[in-house]
Amino acid sequence: MKLSRYFAILCAACCLAGGTGLLSACGESESNTEKLAYTVTVFDPAGEPVKGVKVKWGEVKTAYPTLESGKATANLAGGDYDIALEGLSEIYKYTPVKATANDRDKTVTLEWNPEDGKIVYTVKVVYPDGTPVKGVSVELCVLTDGAGGSCQPFPAATNSKGETYSMGVIDEEFGITLRGLDAGEYEAKLLGGVPAGYTYAQDADNYYTGGTATAEAPVLTITLQKAE
Repeated sequence: MKLSRYFAILCAACCLAGGTGLLSACGESESNTEKLAYTVTVFDPAGEPVKGVKVKWGEVKTAYPTLESGKATANLAGGDYDIALEGLSEIYKYTPVKATANDRDKTVTLEWNPEDGKIVYTVKVVYPDGTPVKGVSVELCVLTDGAGGSCQPFPAATNSKGETYSMGVIDEEFGITLRGLDAGEYEAKLLGGVPAGYTYAQDADNYYTGGTATAEAPVLTITLQKAE
């Protein structure tokens, strides 16, 4: 009895001192404790990174928030994980993806999620050479007998691509959201943020005269021109 106990203690000591070469023989596999870096990058429909979305990998309890870069990273045991996003605004939807041990770097591009029957309209503002103009506030107004009718300011100014969309939070205090507009013909008005020294083709009421946005052509590009 004493001899067998001696050998048991000796074996345990060998496992502790023997390093990784003896781990398998002692009942523990090195691969069981190995962690792999899994990364998810989240972009909005405009291709901009989204911060603050919580990423879940399968049944892992912890959710990891995305950073300014839109990335969230977790060190997990090698395996397959269904990717889910938490804390996502209702204005977005996405197609779930799966990460595997051999494909751990995944990208999720969000899509607009308008209400039934609504359309996402886009207004793009550019300089005369086509360069995008950032920071311009936009409003779309329904055309009624050739005159502007009900108007809807867009929730955000133009982004780095010069684009703004009829989606998003308008008034965070009251929680009002805009989830697309009714199908129709809309004329645009620039409310602010037009760079100094530039203007745009407009009528006496400041409506853009170079075109309208319609259900069939929901993207309207407004090209600025040098002010006289």
